[in-house]
Amino acid sequence: MLAIVINDQLRLQYDRSKQLPEHQQQYLSNLDNKFIKGLELQGEKIENPNIEQKARYMSLILMESIIYKEDSKAAVCLAWLATRLPDLKQLKAIVDDQETQFELVFDREYQPHQVVDFDGLH
Repeated sequence: MLAIVINDQLRLQYDRSKQLPEHQQQYLSNLDNKFIKGLELQGEKIENPNIEQKARYMSLILMESIIYKEDSKAAVCLAWLATRLPDLKQLKAIVDDQETQFELVFDREYQPHQVVDFDGLH
């Protein structure tokens, strides 16, 4: 599973065990071909982006898509991240009015926060 966590809340999950339909796989391949021409990441034009730069770009687009409720665009970004980075376990983001910061987590699965009740402590 790939978990998308925004401000410590699980927002999306991608189940890698389910096969993408052929037309969706083709769409992701077409997107990869567009990346060959370069991309713009945070105002900087990048020729021949590496996988990390592509992942940062797709992560930013994913965050914007979630914020603006563009579900189809979010689905594409999520599928791209899940299929192109098979070891990615979480995309953790902190979003506020000023900026979006995110971290790609490869070494640990998402674990929901557990509420601990401290009855009797005053």
